[in-house]
Amino acid sequence: MNAIRPRRKSGARPSRLRTLLSFWQGLPAKEKNTYTAISIALCIAIYFGLIWPLGHTRLGKIEYAMEKQGAREKSLAKTPNTPEPPPPSLGGKNLTEARHELEALRQQLEVTQKEVTRLNGSFVPLDDTLALNVLKTGLTNLAESGDMEVLALEHVYLRVEDKDRPPTPQMIKEAAQANPFKRPLIVMRARASYRGLMQFLDGLADLPYVAAPVSSDISVQVDRNPQTGAPLRQWLEVQIRFAV
Repeated sequence: MNAIRPRRKSGARPSRLRTLLSFWQGLPAKEKNTYTAISIALCIAIYFGLIWPLGHTRLGKIEYAMEKQGAREKSLAKTPNTPEPPPPSLGGKNLTEARHELEALRQQLEVTQKEVTRLNGSFVPLDDTLALNVLKTGLTNLAESGDMEVLALEHVYLRVEDKDRPPTPQMIKEAAQANPFKRPLIVMRARASYRGLMQFLDGLADLPYVAAPVSSDISVQVDRNPQTGAPLRQWLEVQIRFAV
């Protein structure tokens, strides 16, 4: 369960930053790489979900405005006596500035498309159920090679009634299009020790295909002595959703 954290005054912020920095510096290099990879995956998801559509829309508006400007210039050349129409709105920029911004957006779009192509090559092909089964087996073996007990590994389908059906390429594609990551989602439920969970996250980079954690729910469970209330056993209840 998530503990309720008391609010701190603004003066405690530097101490918190120093604590986080000390914690980060104390992590092994492998754990740092894992958390960095997860952060990059989330940033890419946020970029393509929020930032890139805005830039793409802006690019389309600028292209449309420039086409209108070019058509008006040609029309003026044919009819010199026609009064000059007002220039199109380019967001407060002149034509030269708008062209520079358009070129910059085109270059950014080209770089982004190349990066998306590269990343897509690291994911399971949507029409390859055999490769998907290989990845699921890899996730299970990785978890059970450490101090983790896998309780379930389930697909997130578009329709609830498909939950117990084996995945087909059509079902996988439909489910992928229905979520913001545009990739199939798999949910793992497991019991783990803290060390076992960290070992599992470290090993994700060694799987044959990308399995990027996009959300998680972790709670601490304790078995207590019924007479004394003393803790007898403690473990983590883990639920992780992967984009694959």
